Amino acid sequence: MKNEWRKYLAARAPRYTSYPSALHFDRSVSREDYADRLSAVELYEPLSLYVHVPFCKKLCWYCGCNMRVENDYGRALRYVCALAKEISLVGRRLGGAGRPRSVHFGGGTPNYLLVDEIADILQAIELEFGLTDDSNLAIELDPRLIRDDDISRLATLGFQRMSLGVQDFDREVQLAINRVQSFEMIESAVGEMRRAGINDISFDLLYGLPKQTLASFRDSLEKTIALAPDRVSIFGYAHLPAALPRQRLIDSDSLPGADLRADLAEQADEALIAAGYRRIGFDHYAKPDNALAVADREGRLRRNFQGFTDDLALTTLGFGASAISSVNGLYAQNEKSLTGYYDDLAAGLLPVARGVELTAAETAIAGAIQDLLCKGSANIAPVLAAVSTEEAGQICIRLEALEADGLIYWGGNVVQIDAAARPLSRCVAMALDPYEFPRKSDLKASLARAV
Repeated sequence: MKNEWRKYLAARAPRYTSYPSALHFDRSVSREDYADRLSAVELYEPLSLYVHVPFCKKLCWYCGCNMRVENDYGRALRYVCALAKEISLVGRRLGGAGRPRSVHFGGGTPNYLLVDEIADILQAIELEFGLTDDSNLAIELDPRLIRDDDISRLATLGFQRMSLGVQDFDREVQLAINRVQSFEMIESAVGEMRRAGINDISFDLLYGLPKQTLASFRDSLEKTIALAPDRVSIFGYAHLPAALPRQRLIDSDSLPGADLRADLAEQADEALIAAGYRRIGFDHYAKPDNALAVADREGRLRRNFQGFTDDLALTTLGFGASAISSVNGLYAQNEKSLTGYYDDLAAGLLPVARGVELTAAETAIAGAIQDLLCKGSANIAPVLAAVSTEEAGQICIRLEALEADGLIYWGGNVVQIDAAARPLSRCVAMALDPYEFPRKSDLKASLARAV
């Protein structure tokens, strides 16, 4: 990576799994708004379903997810019943419309639940929406909680993709984040998956963790490559102890500095590319024959709440506490607290707490950011036409700076990211994002006035 680009690795850029991000959701969106959008879903419209399981057995100190440590399994059973109720309420609003293209279980820790409970959730989905042989089922797994026969039983239920939260193989790093799991444990899980016929295995790794060194992370990368997952996601750890109290348990002095973080990120990119993986977007890697790599080559790559995906569904329905749905220009997020989530469902109400309805300007920005992150280029003419004069000026100033540093080529209305700069795509996307501009006025109001 060019020296003048390394400063961008330290930028706190949004992940852009949605635009605007959930940080900008508010209570202007109601459960009635969400219900109206559900009623307008077309009969054969592809759907992407997400099921959030917020429970974990142990607290990982780095975690930024909506989760809770739970030792009473009875509470998990109550949650499964609530999920079935929510699925029924949403199904009633859809009235038979929509066809699930994918179902993704995330968390928290989905395999905190026993396979029987996961099967019950799938049955509720089957009853309300229907599942076909083409519906892609995926699940995130904590290798420490995999029980005998879990993998084979999940495969029998139809799960074709399984993701393991590896983070780092080094024991000292694992102790520093309170997530200890041996190489042998991961190796055993991968072996079980292969024997069960799973040909889409994903690893999540983190750089920027406490006590990480170039040598220790190189070893983690070598072990990852040896186990040969079909996909690898490389995320930069964001240390935000003020917002996430659990991160205060991490010794801040043991975190890598900016230069080392940059070296770790670059090392991961080089190692995976050398091992034959294809870089997908800015943080995913896939074997050339994997569905994600094929979608990238064919120009079908998309980005949604689960990251980069080959799922073409534009409508996402989220189930569970804090889950987010996206339906025809509306984001709707469920109640984060279990109490609020349960109370709404007990009253027969959709458990929506907040969200945002996109303005025309936000829709244009979202489309351009999607193209930048997934295709490496975007026509920004619709963005410049939709935003205010002040915001258009800010965008041009930022793009000129990126062009001066060689990250992008800007010809006419088309912004093209240099192929070697794709890992920095989020920084390019930030140039189009008024929420990331220095001024702190009511940007949403100004966007609304611009259209």
